[in-house]
This record gives sequence, structure tokens and C-alpha cells, in this order.
Amino acid sequence: MFFLDVQGTLISDADKSLICGAKDLIDFLNERNLPYVIITNNTKKLNFLENLRQKGLAIKENAYIDPFCVLQDYLKPCKIAAFGAGEFLQSVEKLGFELDFKNPQAVLVASYDNFKFKDFASMIEFAKDGLKMIAMHETSIYKKDNRLYPGVGSIMAMLKNAIKFDYEVIGKPSFAFYNEALKLLKMQNEGAEFKDIKIISDDFKGDLLKAKELKMKTLLVLSGKISDTKGLDTSLLDGIYPSVLEITKELKCQI
Repeated sequence: MFFLDVQGTLISDADKSLICGAKDLIDFLNERNLPYVIITNNTKKLNFLENLRQKGLAIKENAYIDPFCVLQDYLKPCKIAAFGAGEFLQSVEKLGFELDFKNPQAVLVASYDNFKFKDFASMIEFAKDGLKMIAMHETSIYKKDNRLYPGVGSIMAMLKNAIKFDYEVIGKPSFAFYNEALKLLKMQNEGAEFKDIKIISDDFKGDLLKAKELKMKTLLVLSGKISDTKGLDTSLLDGIYPSVLEITKELKCQI
């Protein structure tokens, strides 16, 4: 049973093309009827699953989850102050939320590489007023244009250094997210438990550490934001691979 990350694991950070071995891995899991769920912190496109399928990944039904999927069950459409890329703002509006930066009922924070300090000032003011603060995920860094940017987790940590407040996380690596992913896995195998799952990701801190706490087996690929294991506690990993290509080859030899 598998949880499969997307960015840096199945698709390239550089040009969004499929990483070698990604298509073969999905095809192999489908052919062998092995349970899996695609887990991604996508916070831009509501049709991201379809986009992945168009790239050649034959992802089966009920085997995909992103923060938008969790958001719809977590928060009913209301007035929100949303901070993130333009595509993110458009997506939450399509989900029925109304953008309101004067009198919002909740605050959503997603990844964005063009935040201004005025944005952070607004977030601090909303937190100070006691509004519900929601991080779409808690990734520490993400890669774009071959550069590393602070993720939502780093931004929330910065804000908490400025003012004391609590916030909820609905994407990875929150328990809420992993639990929803487990529910999807149980649709494929009702006996599925976290201890049965191998999670494959390029994100040591943002995906794998929490997964290890939940007793999942952690497989790190070095095809994304992390290119080597320098500074990592590799004792927390159950496998380290250059990419999913090597994992696919290993699976084919085992079965």
C-alpha cells in the first residue's frame, strides 16, 4: 500500500514533466491492483488530478487527495481572507468562498513566491483579532525555477514568532490530511492501517517525519527539493532512492 507525493516525486520541479519511472510506477500499481493514494499539497488548480492524467498518469478513481478536498469538509463557504497565488484565490472562489479582507470569518494561507510584508502585516492583524487561521499545508520549503522558497509552514512559524496564536493545517503533514488519505485507501483495502503504508516523497520534513510518527514506512526520493541526505537523520527513513524509477524496478523484482 502506498501514499505517493507528486511534486518532485512524480513530476519535475523544473518543467512539470513526468519524472522517469512515474508513469511505469502508476501503471504497475494499477496492473497489480496494489492500493495507493496520490497525496499532494496542490493549492492552485481544482482540476490538478485531470492535469496529472493528461500528463500520462493513469490515476484510478478515489485515489487522489489535496488540501482542497479536505477544505470542503472542514470549512463551509463563508467570507475569507485568502493569501496565495492568483490561481489559489480563484479556486477558493469557485468552491463558494467569498474573498473579504475587511471582515472575514477565517483566514487561509497558501504557498506564494511574491508575498509582501503588507500581506504578513494583515495576517498578523487577523490573528491578533482571533480569527480562525488555516494553513493549507505545512511544507517548510518548495522548489520553483531551480530555487528554494519558504513554504507555508515556514511562513506560519515566522508569524508565530511575531504573535502568539493557534492555526489549523489541512494539508500535509497534518493528521487530518493523512487520515482522509487513509479513508481513501480503506476503500481499496478495508483493513488498511498507517503501519501498512509506504509513503514515497521528496520532502523529508514536510511529508516523511509526520508519516514516521504515524508508523508509516518512509521512502525518500532525491529527485525534487532534496538532492542529497546531508543534514538529515537518515535513521528515520526506510529507504533512499534517486527517483521513483529505482523504486519501480525494485517492486517489479519483488513481485
